[in-house]
Amino acid sequence: MAKEPQTSSQKPPATPLADNYCFVCGKDNPRGFKIEVSYFDEELAAETELSLAREFQGWADVIHGGILATMLDEMMAHAVWRFAGPGLTLSLEVRFHAPLKPGEQVRVRGLVHPANGSRRLAEGEIIRLADGARIASGKSRFLLLNKEKE
Repeated sequence: MAKEPQTSSQKPPATPLADNYCFVCGKDNPRGFKIEVSYFDEELAAETELSLAREFQGWADVIHGGILATMLDEMMAHAVWRFAGPGLTLSLEVRFHAPLKPGEQVRVRGLVHPANGSRRLAEGEIIRLADGARIASGKSRFLLLNKEKE
């Protein structure tokens, strides 16, 4: 039986599909970071450790701020999806505190705040492991998908 054409009143599925090709966490993306994520239930947090290669620099010997923002968004999103359910980033605010050189090991951490309806607030930070310096921090708002307002 043929499918009826989709009209404007019909919506595509609200939850995006994960196909393991995410630039940051996807294992099938040949150019991706392929990070491993750890979760901390009591803190509602997600975390990873990595170092970034020179290919991700902006200015000479400094990792590009857009890459750092991407890492913050990823860890905050992992915390939201794990502890609140599927969601999309509505806004992202990033502050840069110190430069990061290629090859320096960092911890990227995101945590989600407790429930407030169909939206969630998350925070994240990037910490250089060698000296504990805060490289970047961020805040974001997420819209939960397929979730009734509480």
